Amino acid sequence: MTPCDFFPTMETVVGDTPLIIRRVVRWGDCDPAGIVYTPRFLDYTISAHEAFISLMLGGPLHSTKASLGVSFPVRGVELDFRSPLPVDTPFDMEVRVGEIRSRTFDLHVTARRVAAVPGPVAFLARVSPVTVDGASWTAVPLPDALRVRIAAYADAHPLHAEKSL
Repeated sequence: MTPCDFFPTMETVVGDTPLIIRRVVRWGDCDPAGIVYTPRFLDYTISAHEAFISLMLGGPLHSTKASLGVSFPVRGVELDFRSPLPVDTPFDMEVRVGEIRSRTFDLHVTARRVAAVPGPVAFLARVSPVTVDGASWTAVPLPDALRVRIAAYADAHPLHAEKSL
C-alpha cells in the first residue's frame, strides 16, 4: 500500500458512457458533525458540469473553450438533498442531459454513495449552463458541433424520470 492509497484524488472519472465522476467527502467539506456543508453540493455539481463540458469538447474546459470563442457559465442550478454524505464517504455523480435549447441545456446529476449495492441517492441536481461569447459575454447559440455531441450523448444515455429534478 502506498501513501496515495490513503489519500485518493479529489475526483476521478470512472466512466464516460454515461459520465460518472467519483469523489470522496473531505473533512474540509463538512461541518463539525462531519456532514457535508450545503454550499459544497454546489461545488460538486459545478465540477460535474465542467467535466461534462470537457468531455463534449474533447479536452480540458478552460483551454478548449478559448478555441471556440465561447464560455459556459451557469445560469441556474437546482439541488434536491436526499441523504447525508458524511466525511470520508465515496460517492458517484452520474451526468445525463435534459432539455437542449438554442443557447443553453440542462444537465441532470444524480449522486449516490458508492457501495457493493448501489447506495441511496445523496442528492439530485439540475444545472443549466448558457453559451456566451468569450469577448462580450452575451448569450450566443450553442456551436453546431457541440450541439450535435450533446444531442448524441443525450440519445445514448436517456434521462430517466427518477433521475430528474
